[in-house]
Amino acid sequence: MEKFDKLTIADEMLESAIESYLDGQKYFSALHLAGAAQEIYGKWLRINGGQDFTTMMLDQAAKFIDEPIDRKAIKKEDKRPKNSIKHMDNEADRFAYLNLKLDSFMAITDAFTEYSMLKRNETPNIIRFKAFIEIL
Repeated sequence: MEKFDKLTIADEMLESAIESYLDGQKYFSALHLAGAAQEIYGKWLRINGGQDFTTMMLDQAAKFIDEPIDRKAIKKEDKRPKNSIKHMDNEADRFAYLNLKLDSFMAITDAFTEYSMLKRNETPNIIRFKAFIEIL
């Protein structure tokens, strides 16, 4: 049995998500892989006393929004696209309702942001994705 660093695993998943999105237009794969990578990166940030990207954004929003923010509902909705393609709870849950290209892009950008926060090594695919989002 070998030992594998979960951050390295997340890096591979993010790399594959970027390739799926940019090269193959395989948006379900991109969404799933980026979501899995983001979960690992976010957890590692929290383990080390930091905050994941979503929590950071909610903290910033709370500073200028006068009403209470339902953080749990927002985080649940943030994860809904990824979870809707990897779970099927019953017959009524057969179909996923997505804005697929946007949802997969958002999952990649969330994972990419946390990857950057963790100061992971830039790879050719990371550089390609950075260039892609700069031209949007």
